[in-house]
Amino acid sequence: MTKDIGILTGEVLVFGGVYSNLQALEAVQAFAKTRDIKPGNVVCTGDIVGYCADPTPCIELVRDWGCHAIAGNVEMNIRDGLEDCGCNFDDNSRCDIFSRIWYPYALKHSSEAAVAWMRGLSSYLAFGIGHEGHEGDTKDTKRGVVLHGNYEATSEFVWRSSDWDDVKAPAFKRSAEVYPEPVEWAKTGADIILAGHSGLPFAHEQDGKLWLNSGALGMPANDGTARVWCATLRAAKTGVDYAFHALDYDNDEARRRMLAQPLPKSYALTLANGLWDNTEIMPPTEDAWTGVPLSPEQLRADATGAAPKPVLPKGEKTKHMKDEKTYFDPKDLKRFGKISEYQPEMGKQFFEWYENVTYGDTALTQREKALIALAVSHAIRCPYCVDAFTTNSLESGADEEQMMEAVHVAAAIQAGSSLVSSVQMIKQAEKLGM
Repeated sequence: MTKDIGILTGEVLVFGGVYSNLQALEAVQAFAKTRDIKPGNVVCTGDIVGYCADPTPCIELVRDWGCHAIAGNVEMNIRDGLEDCGCNFDDNSRCDIFSRIWYPYALKHSSEAAVAWMRGLSSYLAFGIGHEGHEGDTKDTKRGVVLHGNYEATSEFVWRSSDWDDVKAPAFKRSAEVYPEPVEWAKTGADIILAGHSGLPFAHEQDGKLWLNSGALGMPANDGTARVWCATLRAAKTGVDYAFHALDYDNDEARRRMLAQPLPKSYALTLANGLWDNTEIMPPTEDAWTGVPLSPEQLRADATGAAPKPVLPKGEKTKHMKDEKTYFDPKDLKRFGKISEYQPEMGKQFFEWYENVTYGDTALTQREKALIALAVSHAIRCPYCVDAFTTNSLESGADEEQMMEAVHVAAAIQAGSSLVSSVQMIKQAEKLGM
């Protein structure tokens, strides 16, 4: 379903990936007011609902603001009453595990009125970008489409490093299909694609076409800063002028609200430190930018040619880099699922058993299981397990005091097992003394 919103003149504001972050959404609305951007010139690329604490308030703010919005995969699945977010994460990946925490919360906390509003959202918006004072003149108007992931693939991740020969085919060459008939310029194809879903801001210019992802408003861009992103564009003498904008907002309040709810604690940490919990969905090129602060000027400069890799001054490290190489690499944890590759059937059986044992409330609660696993992780000295079950313990509602107490229990048992062996030593010593 496509909605034609007509020709937009003046400055247009684009944002997406609100992810239920009310404080960030309020910040972008304030940003629009400071630039005198009217609601009719504001476009949201979907996923208003997501990881954070306020799904319904975010829906209500966008609805009452009167801006244009499309349905992201989260809105589509919530309005259809489905049991997962529709991101198509790999089974048992960290993203998949976390989605089983935040999506049920988002589904439960989306009011009936919010869900009804989601049902009215289009999958695409068709628009034009024109010059002020020439609203009726379409000669120099640039035509565009707003979509979420990729055309005909709402949950597809499109990145700056994507194969643009492949991406261009569905997004640009076939874009005329999204325009409702009769529209005079339907068969000309789109000059501009405004997209979301991947969570990182970027632009790609090729063959006179522009793909613009404003980045996520509800989560930082994995660049080691707490800032979130939006973009603006307007008609220019030659084509379209656009700019990225990094926004500061009350991320402490957003994080506090997340921590007060049964939501992923590691995602709450991301709001503070600006680093994603993992980069398992990212291509290597984007992963290489982890912890490198982005700038609006750099994003604009990187829009043409091949996707760039970060070049740091000699000796400088990003926020996530360590001074020394160690055998333990936290990134290996996301490869846990790879253990099935050489023995698929056994791997499948293990993960089914593992998930049943370690997740969910059974005779033991999820919190109790996580604390037991955390204690055992320390006892067997597995750094991967410590990382994983520190997160799981926090996700399951345990606090730092309880987690440290679990570690002390493990340490006490280890110490006791060493000391109890002294009984054997005493017996042997007594025997030899005879």
